[in-house]
Amino acid sequence: MEKKKSFIIYYLLLCEGTTEYNLFAYITRNKFRGLFDKSNIKFSDRVQIVKSNVSQGKLNGAGTISSFKAKYDSIKKKYSGQTLFFVLDKDLDDSSRIETMIQAGGDIVQFLICNSEHLLLKLAGKSPKEPSDFITLKDFRDYCKAEFLKQFGKDAPRFKDFDFDLVFNNCTEDEIRANFTELFATTE
Repeated sequence: MEKKKSFIIYYLLLCEGTTEYNLFAYITRNKFRGLFDKSNIKFSDRVQIVKSNVSQGKLNGAGTISSFKAKYDSIKKKYSGQTLFFVLDKDLDDSSRIETMIQAGGDIVQFLICNSEHLLLKLAGKSPKEPSDFITLKDFRDYCKAEFLKQFGKDAPRFKDFDFDLVFNNCTEDEIRANFTELFATTE
């Protein structure tokens, strides 16, 4: 009996910035390449909206609900009918409103708890401080960037596959999947 061929489903990938993009690429094209190669889900980063500063799957920041909404609306207009897959830090005051907007539009969001720097520090076993240790989320974000530089000797956007290997070799597959539930749900 012949196996039924499944349809390929494409999602347009939109990451908050370079770090989130590189992290997504590492997970899907390196660490779990076999799983994502076998999946009928494919991701395309061919999203380009010059006036909104969106290029090659990178939003170049999410900022506030109003700045995110402006980018989101332009992307939805230009790429109508396409499902969008967002990879965003969850360290903004407006994160829950951004999540609601994305889901209401029929799209998917993978939040990085609390942000990419904090997540990578945690997965590497570095025990970073939590958002509750700070008065504002801005203070927390500033701390995460400084702590990341202190612990790894480089800014997060400069992380390459070798650097990600050092982080991800310290954690289990279950830990990785628990932090990327929406991403791994696309393979099921």
